[in-house]
Amino acid sequence: MLPTILISSSVIFFLAYRIYGSFLSGRCGVNDDLDTPAIQKEDGVDYSPTRASVLFGHHFSSIAGAGPIVGPILAATYFGWGPTWVWILVGAIFVGGVHDFGSAFMSLRQGGRSIADVMTSLVGGRAGKLFLIFVLLALVYVIIVFLDLTASTFTKQPAVASASGWFILVAVLFGFLLRAGRFSLGKLALIFFPLTFLGLLIGHYFPFLPLQKEVWISLILIYCFCAAVLPVGILLQPRDFLSAGFLYAILGVGAIGMLFAGESMELPIFIGWESEKLGMLVPFLFITVACGACSGFHSIVASGTTSKQIRKESDNQKVTYGSMLLEGILAVFALACVAILSVGERESGGTPVGIFAMGASKFFSAVGIPLSLGVEFAMLAISTFLLTTLDTCTRLTRFLIEELFDWRNQWSRYLGTLGALLLPALLVFQSFPGPDGSMQPVWKAIWPLFGATNQLLAAFALLTLVVFLRVRGIAYGFALWPAILMIFMPMLALAWMVWSNGYNSLIGGTSVVMFLLGCYLTYVSWQQVRSGAKGD
Repeated sequence: MLPTILISSSVIFFLAYRIYGSFLSGRCGVNDDLDTPAIQKEDGVDYSPTRASVLFGHHFSSIAGAGPIVGPILAATYFGWGPTWVWILVGAIFVGGVHDFGSAFMSLRQGGRSIADVMTSLVGGRAGKLFLIFVLLALVYVIIVFLDLTASTFTKQPAVASASGWFILVAVLFGFLLRAGRFSLGKLALIFFPLTFLGLLIGHYFPFLPLQKEVWISLILIYCFCAAVLPVGILLQPRDFLSAGFLYAILGVGAIGMLFAGESMELPIFIGWESEKLGMLVPFLFITVACGACSGFHSIVASGTTSKQIRKESDNQKVTYGSMLLEGILAVFALACVAILSVGERESGGTPVGIFAMGASKFFSAVGIPLSLGVEFAMLAISTFLLTTLDTCTRLTRFLIEELFDWRNQWSRYLGTLGALLLPALLVFQSFPGPDGSMQPVWKAIWPLFGATNQLLAAFALLTLVVFLRVRGIAYGFALWPAILMIFMPMLALAWMVWSNGYNSLIGGTSVVMFLLGCYLTYVSWQQVRSGAKGD
């Protein structure tokens, strides 16, 4: 069964890129004769024309994170691997891919502006400001979730923490030599990819001394601040290019394992329509599996950092739509990792990150990698993506804070970054009751809320795309139907969370606020779609 899932998923995604990706480029009117914001506003800090191969690594690493791992594992555990797999395929091609491509394209045609700023210009100033606040909340969720997961990983696996530190040093050196221009990208890649994998052995034999989770949280927050204020060419671009290599290696080795390891599916294809810990399959499947199918967070990355680095418009299909489909492959692999584990193995794995590493190590063993080293390999790759997402989110939140307060001076980069990290730093140390009333780590308690907010964000990005196309007289049905789906599912989920948690709880109260914001923004966006006119 596993070979069938892998081969069929790969073929479907390949055909989707060639056929539907080309359709999107043609329908939107991609034009390489137009200068992109990266060329128009080049400053070497945020705006920097970047070759598609390097930018693909940045974009993919930024959007992947732990999302396409955590979401599919949780959904498959509660509902079965069958519905999870179907949503990954359909969502990545027709919903997430359209969302990512469209978000970057709008930003390219709007001077590299963020999705919130684009919405302000197309839908209206008041709605745009509220949407910006909505986006800020979504980013805070992302930072909290991934900060907690990264710190937990480093606490349990000091070897992974050591290897991650080595990786950052290698990335900075790689970026320095690349900017110097004395060596081609290909030659540097041949040198530095092996150096990054050397970190596995360094971490394995020379792990960091064990530290408390709270200490790791503090250190990661310091790292996020530094990484978010540095020019993109120093750490962001080279690190993301190299980190993508980890994922390619994981997917390549993992694919061999899926084909030849002979592992069987332990997880049922379908478990039930309702889970006590999560809720009803509809809508919670569609908000639990976000990254890997459709994620509003991607619109922030696509319009925040990626659009400021695209050299020509035709690169958008490769970078955004291609990344979304590759993320779908990663989600399928994560699904396979949990599906081959027994109930006891899943329980011993603990977090979805641990479950993924345990399942992946079984596939890696098919090519002769010892199980213990395979676990460290998988967790290093995950922690690399977690760090990538964290510092990218911090930079994006800083952009939005600067936009919200129209704050542009020599201090805004630093003070905006501090503001971006303040609320996550306060909340990440807390525990909250989950849907079943038990106290849970903050990332697990807020995951349904994060999922609903994240998918509503995707809906508003898609609705903004509809307005964008409508104003220009372009047929917009390919964006409208995904937008309707992504409005319905998270709004239903938010209503359920209010009902199950009550108005007085943190989760329930926040759900009320997000539900009302969602209703208002949906109404305003739809009015603009109907009128086909720009906002105020």
